[in-house]
Amino acid sequence: MNFYQGLGRLASADVQVRANRSPWLADARSFCASVTRGRVFRVLTAALALMGIVALSYIAARRTVDFPVYHYAARKMLSRTGPMYGPQSGIGWPQVYRYPPLFLLLFIPFALLPLRLAAIIWAGLKFAALGLLARALFSRLRTQGLGYQLLSFLPALPYLAVEFHYGNVQFFIFALAGAALLWVDERPIRAALALALAISVKVWPLFFVPYLVARKRTRLAALAVALAAALTLLPAGYFGWHANASLLGQWADQELGVSSTAGEPAIIGFPSQSLHSVLMRFLVSLNYAALTDSNYPKLNLGSFDPRMVELLWSLLAAAGYMGLLFLARRAKSDDLTLHSAAFCALLLLQPFTQTGDLVILFWPIAVAVAILRDDRDLPAWVRGALYVAISLMVLKPLVPDRNAQRLFQVLGVDFAATSLLAAGLIGRCLRKPSAAPITAISNQLSLRLGRGATSDSEAASSGSATGRVRSIYG
Repeated sequence: MNFYQGLGRLASADVQVRANRSPWLADARSFCASVTRGRVFRVLTAALALMGIVALSYIAARRTVDFPVYHYAARKMLSRTGPMYGPQSGIGWPQVYRYPPLFLLLFIPFALLPLRLAAIIWAGLKFAALGLLARALFSRLRTQGLGYQLLSFLPALPYLAVEFHYGNVQFFIFALAGAALLWVDERPIRAALALALAISVKVWPLFFVPYLVARKRTRLAALAVALAAALTLLPAGYFGWHANASLLGQWADQELGVSSTAGEPAIIGFPSQSLHSVLMRFLVSLNYAALTDSNYPKLNLGSFDPRMVELLWSLLAAAGYMGLLFLARRAKSDDLTLHSAAFCALLLLQPFTQTGDLVILFWPIAVAVAILRDDRDLPAWVRGALYVAISLMVLKPLVPDRNAQRLFQVLGVDFAATSLLAAGLIGRCLRKPSAAPITAISNQLSLRLGRGATSDSEAASSGSATGRVRSIYG
C-alpha cells in the first residue's frame, strides 16, 4: 500500500515539474480547448438558426397571398399562354400581375420549382436578407446586446409577419434600398447597382433619387437611373425589342389606371395607411360593400368631390417632399436618422400604403430605439413622439377584437404612428448639437501650446469643448 502511495506522489511530482518546465504546453492545451469550444458553439448556433429559418419559412409559406401570382405569371410567360397584364393576368382580379417584365425573368428559378417548395425558399431568403440588414444596421448604430436588438425588432414584428405571410417582393426591395443607403459613402458603385435593381422591379425607390441629389450624391443618383434604364430594357433579349416595349406600355397603362382611381378601397382591398387614403376616408363617402371584408365602419366627416381631395393630397405631398429635400440639403452629414425620416415620408406621401409596406418601418424603429438609448439631451416633445409612436405599434396588434382592428385601420392608427415617428426623427435632425461651455485655458497649458506640445488628455478636453463630436446616427 505504501508502495502505491509513493508511486502516486512520484507521478504527481513529475507532472508538476513538467508543467513548471513547459508552461507553454499548458497554455497551448488551454487555447486549443477554448478554440474547440468556440467552434462547437458557433456550429450549434448556426444549426439552430438554420432550423429556425426553415421552420419559420415553412410557416410563412403556408397560404401565401402574393407569391402564387408571381409563380403563375412566370409559368404562363415560360409557356407563352395567356396575357401578362390586365384583369386576366395572374390568378384573376384583384390578384393580377403588377410588375415590369424584368421581375418575371428574375423569378424563373422559382417558377421551375413546385409552388410550395418555391414559397419556402422565397421566405427563407427573406429571413436571410433580414438578418444581414439587421446586422449591418445594428453595427452602424452600435446596438449591442440582445435586449436592445429585441426592442428594435418588437414594434416591427407585426409588419414583418404580414409581409412575410403575403410573400410579396416588397421586403427585398426595401432591403436593396436600405443597402444602397448604407453603401452610399463606402461603396458607391454597389449602392447605385442595388438602388437600380430596386427601381427596375418597383417604382417607389425612385423616391430616393432626388433625395440623393439633395444629399450631394448626384453621380450616384445618375448612375442608378442609368443602370435602372438598362435593366428595364434587358428583357428585350428574351422577348424582343417590340414585344418588350409593348409589355412595358401595358404595365404602365395598368399602373397609371390603378393609381388614378379615386375609389381606393376597391383597389387594395382594405384601408391603406397613406395620407392620400386617410384624406379619402375622412373627406369622401367611400363604398366598402365591394370589398372582400365589407364590415369596415364609415367615419367620413364630409362628402367632398374626390377630385378636390386628390388635389389637396397632391399639394400636401409635394410640400412634404420638398420639405424633405430641403432638410436633406441642409443636413451636414449622411446620418441614419435622416434616412429614417425619408423612409417614413415615403410611406406617408405615396398614394397607397398597404400593411405589408409598413415593413419599411423596421429601419426607423431601430434608429429611434438607438436615439432614445443614447441621446440624453432630446427635447421632451421629440422623446414623447418617439415613445408614443413605438407604443402604438406594439399595443395595436394586442387588441384581439376584429371590429376594433377594422376601426383602427379606418382611423389610420398606423398612419398616426408613422407620422409621430417621422416628427420625432425630423425633430432630432433639426436639433442643434449642444456645445459645452468653453473653459479658460491655464497659463501652463498656454505655454505648452505655444511650444507646440499638446498632451492626449489636453487634446481630448479641447475636442470636447468644441462640442463637435459626431454622433453615430445624428
